[in-house]
Amino acid sequence: MIIPIRDIDIRFVPEPLSMPSGLRDQVPATWARLSAVNPKIWDGRILGVSGIGGGPPRVDNGVLSGEAREYAYSAFLTWRELGTPEIGIRNLFGSAVVISSDKSLLLGKMADWTGNAGLIYPAAGSLEPRDVVDGRVRVLDSLTRELNEEMGLEASEAQVGPTLAIFEGPRVSVARGLHFSEDTDTLLGRVRANLEAQSERELADVVAVRTRRELEAAGEFPPYVGELMDAFEAGRFEC
Repeated sequence: MIIPIRDIDIRFVPEPLSMPSGLRDQVPATWARLSAVNPKIWDGRILGVSGIGGGPPRVDNGVLSGEAREYAYSAFLTWRELGTPEIGIRNLFGSAVVISSDKSLLLGKMADWTGNAGLIYPAAGSLEPRDVVDGRVRVLDSLTRELNEEMGLEASEAQVGPTLAIFEGPRVSVARGLHFSEDTDTLLGRVRANLEAQSERELADVVAVRTRRELEAAGEFPPYVGELMDAFEAGRFEC
């Protein structure tokens, strides 16, 4: 389900997320296994989002609203490995939809050391406690930061297009169109040069696609990225 949004009102709740005991008890073993395979994997504090008073976050009159609570990334990975059973939260995050002047969509292929190794994503990242300002979660600030950290691009350089909330199972992607003045080859060159200069890059590479068929040829991707691609093809991110 894809819904246009004009504003975001996600409130931070200070009490940590209460995980079901059956899931919580499996976190140490899951994390030990994952970190043994990948010692560089990160385990910090992230935010899970639910609706105000319960249920999933929702959109009313163009405003995406919800409540955010803090929990561990290791718990998130355990939840994901168990098939994301319903525990009252969604993995909500911002996605930077980078669009070149000749209408390509730039996506990153995640590095081997990350928790999503090899998968293709827009620039995005989990919400963290540092994204909370005056009790509200600044989802679009997170998007801007991840775009710069992963690709070396500044959102302020781009013309802002529509913002869409993509609801896909346990995930909610807040996807904002960012239209850059450079063509595809120039943007690819900029991002790859930035990647080469990074000491610990999150992206192995960056790809440019115009259609779902090109996306499928580029590699594996989560279902919500396919929905984002369909919205891009349909012109839903155009200014």
